[in-house]
Amino acid sequence: MLRFLIKYRKNLYRGLAVPFSAFVLVASLVLAGYISYWSQQDALRQLEQMARTNAKFVEELQLPKSAALEEKLSTVLGVWVGFYDVRGENPQFANTPWSIKFKGALKEHIMNDTAAFHLEGKEVAIAPFQRDEKQLVLIRETRSVMATGLGDAVLIPTILLTIACGCLAYYLAHRIVTPLSTLTNWLPHLEHDDRAAPEIPLEVSSRGDEIGELARSLEATHARLVNEQNRRRQSERMATLGRIATSLAHEIRNPASSIALHADLLARASKPSDSESIGLIRAEVDRITDLVNQWLFVVRPAPPQSSEHDLATLVVRIAESLGAAMDHANATLRIVEPAKPLSVNCDHARIEQVVRNLLVNAMQAMPEGGGISIRFETTDKQAVLIIQDTGVGFSEDALKRFGEPFFSEREGGMGIGLTLAREVIEAHDGTINAINDPDGGAVVRVRLPNSHST
Repeated sequence: MLRFLIKYRKNLYRGLAVPFSAFVLVASLVLAGYISYWSQQDALRQLEQMARTNAKFVEELQLPKSAALEEKLSTVLGVWVGFYDVRGENPQFANTPWSIKFKGALKEHIMNDTAAFHLEGKEVAIAPFQRDEKQLVLIRETRSVMATGLGDAVLIPTILLTIACGCLAYYLAHRIVTPLSTLTNWLPHLEHDDRAAPEIPLEVSSRGDEIGELARSLEATHARLVNEQNRRRQSERMATLGRIATSLAHEIRNPASSIALHADLLARASKPSDSESIGLIRAEVDRITDLVNQWLFVVRPAPPQSSEHDLATLVVRIAESLGAAMDHANATLRIVEPAKPLSVNCDHARIEQVVRNLLVNAMQAMPEGGGISIRFETTDKQAVLIIQDTGVGFSEDALKRFGEPFFSEREGGMGIGLTLAREVIEAHDGTINAINDPDGGAVVRVRLPNSHST
């Protein structure tokens, strides 16, 4: 229906403007006709009153009802004046243009005791004399209101009012059709999961009428549709990853454990020059095992096993374990420890995994090397961990989709690390977010409840 209205918007303009203007025009003309009719009726009553007044005047002064008096009264009153005798021939009426038809109609109205009437475009008023059978007759042209100055006073405003109402109707149609056209052009975005879909223009969505409500409803529906489609895709991916992770966990852990065991055996008989290679083997085995554990946690999360820990101590321990990786990545790490312990209730293994993932991401964001800083803040209810690097920062899309499963802009990345971080932190009733520093680099803030606030 909405598309139909927009497709025929020109007809909608005409459909509103033409009938509305026609209605105003007809109503104005009917009003003008009504005014004209009652104006003529009032003029007829005035002529009737004039006839009665002059009949009384002639009778009181006992003036002769002669042709001379008829002529004088006609001059004074500005109308045709005649004395009509029902029983006589009334030769003066024979000289009028309306003689034959008028005499018959005049006699009929006198017999019916009609005091005033219209005849052949004339106004006629009759007033009887009390002392004889004669009648005073006044005749003048019917005065139409449209033929006078009053006609211009009615007709001109009627035309102007019709034009104004037509413009008003066009404006109202424009107010309806334009936003509907905008909504129709936007509608294709509703049918697809379009992340780059433009917002409905503010002048439409901010309207306080039904069109504004429709625009806001469409935007809300689109947002729900996108979220639902995203959740469905993520659920499908999680289910797939769950099946893969579950089936491969056993197959990966066994050889990883064997490799770690043989690395320990080699370390006992190795030369000092081989220690770096053995350490690298152990680190890579830990990385493989860690990756499997992350998969399993993301697809099968479990409540954290919390106990009280010092957040700074956990972070320093993980940073020290990544010392060799930092050196290999040509990254320098600076930790600003808090003035006093930051006690939090947490599952230390999972929080350490989060910190490890964030530091590894920071190193990977600086392929040419750079600096990583860790500092802490505290509030009445939260302990805050801040990790900042000197890399290129997050892209706009990465900031919007921070922590989304399987989203990664790094070549070969699986998009699991930040998802794990978000899941773990939220399971601890905390929050994690990322921004870009104006001077360059990314800043990630992790907020966890203080022990005394839980």
